[in-house]
Amino acid sequence: MARVITDEAKIEELLSRGVANIFPDKASLKKLLKSGRPITLYCGYDPTSPTLHIGHGITIRKLAKFLELGHKVIFLFGDFTAQIGDPTDKMATRKSLTHQQVLANAKGYRKQINKILDLKKATLRFLHNEKWTNKLKPVDMLELASNFTVSRLLERDMFQERIKSGREIYVHEFLYPIFQAYDAVTMDVDLQIGGNDQMFNMLAGRTLMKKKKNKEMFVLTTKLLEDPSGKKMGKTEGNMITLIDEPAEMYGKVMNWPDEMILPAFEILTDVSFDTLKDIKLELQVKKINPRDLKMQLAKEVVRIYQGEPAAQTAEENFKRVFQQGQKPEEIKQVKINLSAQAKDEDKKIGVLDLFVLVGLARSNSEVRRLIKEGAIRIDDEKIVNESLEVKIPANGLLLQKGKKQFLKVINGK
Repeated sequence: MARVITDEAKIEELLSRGVANIFPDKASLKKLLKSGRPITLYCGYDPTSPTLHIGHGITIRKLAKFLELGHKVIFLFGDFTAQIGDPTDKMATRKSLTHQQVLANAKGYRKQINKILDLKKATLRFLHNEKWTNKLKPVDMLELASNFTVSRLLERDMFQERIKSGREIYVHEFLYPIFQAYDAVTMDVDLQIGGNDQMFNMLAGRTLMKKKKNKEMFVLTTKLLEDPSGKKMGKTEGNMITLIDEPAEMYGKVMNWPDEMILPAFEILTDVSFDTLKDIKLELQVKKINPRDLKMQLAKEVVRIYQGEPAAQTAEENFKRVFQQGQKPEEIKQVKINLSAQAKDEDKKIGVLDLFVLVGLARSNSEVRRLIKEGAIRIDDEKIVNESLEVKIPANGLLLQKGKKQFLKVINGK
């Protein structure tokens, strides 16, 4: 059995760094962790997308800290709950997914988290909630649902907003927190971790654990990565860094964040010391340093955590070369397209509008037209002025450029 580390400073940081709430209270959980008894904790991840993002990384990194202290950690694949769709913060019902779609989404998760969690640790387990939830019979469901009231479930903010706006609330959405609560009870955990937006669902687990096992389950919610308006950054909003992003892409996305995100991002996304956080706060307040320089430190640290030190160094050098010195990056992302499937004629040509949309450098043909008028589109260093232009892709590919800073090499192939 792994030795449990009870170092008070490490426990204090674990329960303070990036933490929003602890139920029933921080002092009780701290006392438990200092006792030396290994606890069992989990966090669930619904595979509604094939990519995890650094919002998920906040809780995954918290799991890693508990794992380092010698506790038993469960990474739960929500392959059943993902089929329902968590209604948290959603003003419309989520699109239903099949179990096959969910499993396909989850296929790459272990590879994506292997730089955060030590997958070889004996105290780390991966479980799937479909295994026990699908065994419930109608009579079991009735008994389970009897532990919750409609009035309590309707307290959720997004349900109240839907009622006010005349939008529908479906019965299966009510069931989501009940099934999540059932996960906690089935695994008989001591602690559940999740983002602060998951508080309602996790407290449902506390309720059910008390009723079913007369046990005090702890709940720890982490702070969310939010923009200055308070809106969560995530896959639904389309502004999140995924764990499969290239290092340069990760770095560049951080650099595009507003300055107001610098301090909270340092706290919840990195391991810089509390003293360093105080220094960053002071530097931002008295404007002793250009926020861009702090953001570069942040970007490098984020890339280092998810991609390693060499990748972080290369990403920083690439950013300086492109954004500060106006040069081309040394490493340019390559994209393969099957031109034979996209071609409009036997010469296998493709229109410049279609090309830039196809490779993801523009959202629409109209955007490409606007960029051409602004002189912001180049192919192999030649400015494009004709929106009707059609091009062939030679064996060595084409270098596409959008504006001064976005480069992409496109190659024809399957």
